[in-house]
Amino acid sequence: MFNNETYVASIDINSYIDGLGEMVSMYIKKGFEPYIISFMFRLSALNTSATQQMMMIESEINRVYSRFLTETVRYPWSKGNVGNRPILIACPDWPVFKWKTTFKRIYLPHEGIHVGGILLVPPRNNLKNGVKDHFETVKRKAYVRPGFPLSRIHIQHMDDSYGRAVD
Repeated sequence: MFNNETYVASIDINSYIDGLGEMVSMYIKKGFEPYIISFMFRLSALNTSATQQMMMIESEINRVYSRFLTETVRYPWSKGNVGNRPILIACPDWPVFKWKTTFKRIYLPHEGIHVGGILLVPPRNNLKNGVKDHFETVKRKAYVRPGFPLSRIHIQHMDDSYGRAVD
């Protein structure tokens, strides 16, 4: 009989996070601008199974990134632009129980599912306005569409605390 317990792969989370931090700092040294980005999704629009929810969330984030990619770099798949593409590192931020000072367990309601991440924008890009302005005013309707699960995108320029953001 085959025993699965002996073949469980383990990942050292701390070394993984350290590697992401090193990668982000390497790109920042190359001149990329770091931004912290949050995608907020409506729960009512995601009234399906957990697997289908994750597939919808992933497809919406891929759609937003694809749109931003072509807005940032004219020909993103050409050989000259290989190192000049924006980089998005994102991870779901699942709702958790919160503890108050009275130590009573309460569940704080939230708007929906959040996905947080880091967006690294190349120094050479085609954006006429800043990145924050691009997402919030100029092209807002192209990213957040009515009838789709993505309800809003919040983006903020990061200072030197990108290590904490990666954590």
